[in-house]
Amino acid sequence: MSARKKVLGIGAPRLATAEFAALREIADVHWFTPVDHAQVCAEVARLCAQHGPFDAAYVLFGTAKYSPFTEAMLAPLFPGCGLFASGGAGYDDVPTAWLAKQGAYAANTPTAVTNATADMAVFLTLAALRNTTQAEVNVRSGKWRDGLELTDDPEGKTFGIFGIGKIGQATAKKVQALGMDVIYSSRTRLPEAEEKSLGLTFVSEDELLARSDILSLHCPLTSATRRWLNAERIAKMKDGAYIVNTARGDIIDEAALKSALESRKLSHAGLDVFVGEPNPDPWFTKSPYVTVQPHFGAFTKGTIHTGERQVLDNVRTFLETGKPRYPVNEPLKA
Repeated sequence: MSARKKVLGIGAPRLATAEFAALREIADVHWFTPVDHAQVCAEVARLCAQHGPFDAAYVLFGTAKYSPFTEAMLAPLFPGCGLFASGGAGYDDVPTAWLAKQGAYAANTPTAVTNATADMAVFLTLAALRNTTQAEVNVRSGKWRDGLELTDDPEGKTFGIFGIGKIGQATAKKVQALGMDVIYSSRTRLPEAEEKSLGLTFVSEDELLARSDILSLHCPLTSATRRWLNAERIAKMKDGAYIVNTARGDIIDEAALKSALESRKLSHAGLDVFVGEPNPDPWFTKSPYVTVQPHFGAFTKGTIHTGERQVLDNVRTFLETGKPRYPVNEPLKA
């Protein structure tokens, strides 16, 4: 009889409890409640020393307080571990190339967060256009509409998307229902038939910047997209345009965005993501020109349930077949 597989868990699921129980029927799962980065590093090392080696490891959602998942944090898993599965579509905080060199897969949950994140992009778009942040402040302080100016309608606006993955496409469908024309620019252009079915128009990066009334960011964070929205690109945008970001905070040069909002080159920004989460620059939380959310786009019951199931499915599928369902790298063979 072969030995039971072993899994290290950074956290336990809140909603996918049936799937967690099923995983524990086929593997020994050693998990802990994550608190901060130093504690996670210490607990991974402790569990590996006491119960390792592990065949696979996973982390769930809400990781801002203890990510990134550095090489130093994950090193005690090796040799022996063949998978590190994480929750969410993005995996910029996971060392995928390093894991591949250790002979391990990295895996994500590419579809779990799509609709909820697109909903957040639409919410932030409407909040920015209608200046609902300041309107709510007025009502709560007893000022009603005193000092509030007329706001913008979505209908007839040009909505620009930078990065046309699953979330970008879902966002496009939703804003079209508000009467907006959608253009996009992306590293990889969609097939012509798909563009036609989605009602999308592909444009160059410069045309995207020049034509967008609302620019919504949906690209992954890479070396090429880090601080992509900088002062030079903002200067190419329409005066009074709007920015929406539900992707990653580091895609924006925050100093350049602050300057553009203060000068009124840009009207308003709707931001669900920031540099330095969970401690964003306080300027953004205090500015009347910014609507803020705490990386809240995927924070719904349905999304978390689906995401947890996909994380656990990646683990189970790997244990049963040797490959996760949603790999994002290819392990190097020894």
